[in-house]
Amino acid sequence: MRKINTSIEIQGLYSLLTLFFIGIFPVFGQAPDDPCAYEIRGSILDAENQEPIPYATIVVVDTERATVADENGNFVLDKLCGTEFDLECSSMGYKPIRHHHDTHHGNPLIYLAPTTLELESVVVEGEAIVGGMRSMAVDKIDAAQLAIKSTRSLASAIGDIQGVTFTSTGANVQLPVIHGLNGNRILIVNNGVKHGFQNWGSDHAPEIDIAGADRISVLKGAAGVRYGPEALGGAVVVEGNPLNLSEELNGKVSSGYQTNARGYHANADFGEGFDKFSYHLGANYIKNGDRRTPDYSLTNTGMEERSANAGFRYHLPKWDFKGYYSYVGQDLGLLRSSVAESGDLFARSLEADEPLIIRDFSYRINEPRQNTVHHLATATVDWYSDLGKVSLLLSRQINLREEYDVRRNADLPIIDLELGTSDARLEWVHTPIAGFKGTLGLEYFYQNNDNNPGTGTTPFIPNYNTRRFSAFVIESVKKRSNTYEFGVRIDHENNSVRGREPDQSIFRNEYSFTNVTASLGLVHEISSFWHWRTNLGSAWRTPNMAELYSFGQQGFKTQFGLWRYYTSDDGELRTDRVLTEDDGAAEPEKGYKWITELSRQKDGHALTLTAYTHFIDNYIFDRPVAVIGTIRGPTPVFIYDQADALFVGADLTYSRNFTEKIKGTVGTSYLWSQNVDKNDPLINQPPVNINTDISWNTPLFLGLDSSKLTLRTSYTFRQFQAPRTVTPAQLIDGDVTITPESPIFDFKDAPAGYGLGNLRWEWQRGRFGGQVEVLNILNTNYRDYLNQMRYFADEPGRNFILNINYKF
Repeated sequence: MRKINTSIEIQGLYSLLTLFFIGIFPVFGQAPDDPCAYEIRGSILDAENQEPIPYATIVVVDTERATVADENGNFVLDKLCGTEFDLECSSMGYKPIRHHHDTHHGNPLIYLAPTTLELESVVVEGEAIVGGMRSMAVDKIDAAQLAIKSTRSLASAIGDIQGVTFTSTGANVQLPVIHGLNGNRILIVNNGVKHGFQNWGSDHAPEIDIAGADRISVLKGAAGVRYGPEALGGAVVVEGNPLNLSEELNGKVSSGYQTNARGYHANADFGEGFDKFSYHLGANYIKNGDRRTPDYSLTNTGMEERSANAGFRYHLPKWDFKGYYSYVGQDLGLLRSSVAESGDLFARSLEADEPLIIRDFSYRINEPRQNTVHHLATATVDWYSDLGKVSLLLSRQINLREEYDVRRNADLPIIDLELGTSDARLEWVHTPIAGFKGTLGLEYFYQNNDNNPGTGTTPFIPNYNTRRFSAFVIESVKKRSNTYEFGVRIDHENNSVRGREPDQSIFRNEYSFTNVTASLGLVHEISSFWHWRTNLGSAWRTPNMAELYSFGQQGFKTQFGLWRYYTSDDGELRTDRVLTEDDGAAEPEKGYKWITELSRQKDGHALTLTAYTHFIDNYIFDRPVAVIGTIRGPTPVFIYDQADALFVGADLTYSRNFTEKIKGTVGTSYLWSQNVDKNDPLINQPPVNINTDISWNTPLFLGLDSSKLTLRTSYTFRQFQAPRTVTPAQLIDGDVTITPESPIFDFKDAPAGYGLGNLRWEWQRGRFGGQVEVLNILNTNYRDYLNQMRYFADEPGRNFILNINYKF
């Protein structure tokens, strides 16, 4: 079977390469006749606030050519003889930067960092448009911001962005939520490729170490045209080290400690760039023990993470070769009190103010727990011509997952999965043709998921193979102050499934989907400081394997997929057979999202207002339905269901530079969602929140080069759209009868609203720097509505975090 799958995979890749090059090669022309007809156009911006830096100096090293930027920070170097140069950019009060530039790479954006800040000056080559469309709302987190959050998860690191939060199963398992959507509706792009992991449910977090990231971008629109079906709700794009050429040996070593969980971490990375070659190496280690709320210990919530990454780049005229590898290994504990051994204990655990199992602090990770390992390897070839750039990207990922539960054979995993993912993508980013600029691409995607034997249980999801062929085009044209964009993508996906019926007999199924995704956008420059962008996009998504075939125990609950249950003639929920597409029990999701954004930036004031509406046909969600007895005791039962759903919301961010040293920001997000089929609320949707930040570049003391104090406050309201409550005791005693047709309910009331405060001090002295941070300053007791462990325990209390780093 594996030999046949490999053959099909190779044939698919060969077809993709052949089709692309037949269409592309005739297009490319020759270099211009005049060897001194090249030019570089770019912009100089402030790295802190992205405002233009006027009259900066740009010098072409080892030549007599130089220029000065205009009042808007723009510059032009024309009549250059050759295609590759070293540029030096400087301005009074900013850190200078030296950059190796190839004219085929597009126009550079040069971000200079003020000398008083820990930020570093950087260069972005070309007009890097994340998601391929300027009309899509995008928020970015740069390397300096990520350094402050190096011990956080990916979801937590981006959770401060308006309209973005995270859903979780305790402190160790967190997934991004964008405008109310999560799971595999949010595509995670890791160093250019779709991150291949067990992306189903809220129990599986992406294995990504943000300490190895250089920048993270969050796309809030339907990004399916550029990234494929899983980007129905948006995308999170993680970029690694840029591997700059002509860069001296540099790096950073850091270490730190946190009081809550008695956690410690260490990180090291370094790199170097020569004329034609550059490399980067990095490693990270994190270990935490049991977290603690203000009143009690959260038993079995420790974690340990090991990660490493490496990359290289080799450059030739018109060619770039890049390779990248990353490894992440995790041991994650889940709250012990989430598992009950009797119906009485389960009902009491939800009613109690404290977990029923509280033990002394420990670093030991017992059951329930998860062990994961993720390998990613990519190879990229970029070929530059006067008509654009052709890129070939090949990747391979291996994801290993073991989950252990509280049971008699606790040393055996209850889930043991091996997921292999291969991806091949060809793109042509062309230079303007009749005023149009854009990207054409072809992609072949293949996944193979196998259950390893020896668990002693029926596999929670079956073995499967997924193959997808895709083609897309994104184009834009600028007319005066307007930029018009459109994109279209076609995907054909085939799935082959092998699993077991409840009686352990083998079932097989094969099904396919074909769909077209489209997007239209407009960017209007109202003035030099007012901008308006709007985007209307469609996207689609096939139900994932858990949504179709999940069967049995997963974490603290028992779950059944859409093709694992049905309603009998007497109205009872039955799980004695596997359904197929012929039963009409599941349809692909199809989403239509309109998002518009108005922004203003001038004289130290910045305002961004984003509004959106998102209709999803056949929206898939899990909902509680019962409490049943299992070998380990009664557990709540959840089923997957489908309905048409509507999401409407808005995000607002306003910031102001009160003085040269004091800056303030306020933001809020609001989301209304509804099951329009039944006029029911949707479960597990983000509540309204408001937050403020104020930062102060303090006077320098003790020989410090920089000192910055930041206070962040937030208030999260009670989720007033939460469904009704039906307690486990009511279900166990038979006081309430629930069927799949009953209105949605939850086992516990939505928690009360809460306010939090965090304080951080950042400092730099020479090559040494660091941060001291206090989370939950007032040691507030609270529960997060989007954390499944809210059924059993409070969130962690006050936490002091110390981090020290040395740069060279």
